[in-house]
Amino acid sequence: MKKYLYSIVLATLILMSTTVVKASSEVYYTNRNSIEMTETEYNNLINLGFTERQIARMNEQTFLENKDIEATTPLSKVTKYIKFTTIMRNGIKSYRTEEITKEEAMDEIELQSHNPPTRGPVGSYYDGVYDSGVVEIVNKIVGISNTYMRYQVDADWYGGIPTDRYNDIIAIGIESSKVQIASSIIFEEEWRTADSTYGYTESCAPKSQSTGGSAIFPLPTGNLSQLEMNLYFNVRKQNNVGTITELHTCGNYAHADTYVSSDDLYNHYTVGLTYGISVDSLYAAYYSHTTPACASFYGTW
Repeated sequence: MKKYLYSIVLATLILMSTTVVKASSEVYYTNRNSIEMTETEYNNLINLGFTERQIARMNEQTFLENKDIEATTPLSKVTKYIKFTTIMRNGIKSYRTEEITKEEAMDEIELQSHNPPTRGPVGSYYDGVYDSGVVEIVNKIVGISNTYMRYQVDADWYGGIPTDRYNDIIAIGIESSKVQIASSIIFEEEWRTADSTYGYTESCAPKSQSTGGSAIFPLPTGNLSQLEMNLYFNVRKQNNVGTITELHTCGNYAHADTYVSSDDLYNHYTVGLTYGISVDSLYAAYYSHTTPACASFYGTW
């Protein structure tokens, strides 16, 4: 399958206040890129599954491609919270991921809030140095027409942004017997530094397979206070598939503990419905996986 490696496009944006204008004006909302939106356009984006933060940073191309799509609200939305822990004991690093509850995630985020992003790992060299962070994974299915559905996955780091930053993977596994990818793979990444400077990129190596869509992307450097990614694409029914009454997807995120180039990694991982992301044995030890966030639609399509 032909690979397209997008050139890195970094736009560093200084934090600006967004403007919300009441419905008495035609302009309902203006985002950080000075894009003016009507109330209908803004609500269309919300119903498509974009979050308020994603709309606030949205570029003109994404806005124009989505503003007039009158989608239903998400047909399915599933959220998972994953705690990533890095342990350094006697100079040897190890990594652990575990799914935690929303309440546990909020407790961890509260703990992080009392320790600014510059805090670094805590502990002693011999007893073990620990560093942790929480990633919220949200997977969505949205109906956008009689012909298409949209699948989207968001991955947001809440505090404890990792110091090991290499090439990560974000993906959505699909039911290949029922649907096929019917659009480009769209990826976006945004971050905010400790001094409230925003950075944004669409740089990635997208990958489309019969079993799902994904992207390999580099994590930004610097002292960060916020980091989030999202990926989405449209699907349509496979040929000769009649009425569908049940659909499943799995959103997944894999964080690299060691550097692997996107070129080397590209042909050494797959995306699927059961595990989300599967990295081949050659590089499997270099990646920490989240528990897949699996969304399900039950209805008539």
